[in-house]
Amino acid sequence: MSWNVRGLGDSDKCAIVKDALISVNPSVICLQETKLHHISLFQARSFLPPNFAKTIHFVSATGTRGGILTAWNAKTFVLDGFISRRHTLTTAFSSTESQHQFTITNVYAPSDHRDSKVFLEDLLELRPHIKGAWILAGDFNLIWDAADKNSGPVNHALCTLFNDTINKLAVVELPLLDRL
Repeated sequence: MSWNVRGLGDSDKCAIVKDALISVNPSVICLQETKLHHISLFQARSFLPPNFAKTIHFVSATGTRGGILTAWNAKTFVLDGFISRRHTLTTAFSSTESQHQFTITNVYAPSDHRDSKVFLEDLLELRPHIKGAWILAGDFNLIWDAADKNSGPVNHALCTLFNDTINKLAVVELPLLDRL
């Protein structure tokens, strides 16, 4: 499951997130925009299902922006390794029940587009480190096409740069159902 939670500093919000995660029963959880600088075990238990609180990696928020967390069910997956960057958290897993390996890159890209080029270069640098299938999930804060933007001007050069990066990575978008 991938979810931009838009902050986990409020106990009521944490309870809502935890209830939603428990109802979905995911094997891996990718949260973006946690806005947290540190995550204690006590704090993780406030927003994660019980069997996920001890198996997490996170990227700290910068000021009031960002923060990425990936958590997994240790009964289902073993962590093989991770790469932590400012806007991405890449975790490689092996199944406890099969020989399958896969990698998830949890993304919370910069909303300040002056940093978008560096973020996209970082994505390209990750490719050689990927084991098995690769899932890119999260909030890219970028668009492919002007039709994807609902307001304001479109930076066509940034759209082109994003599309070029996606093409170089050979990424295939999985469509969201019933969501914009």
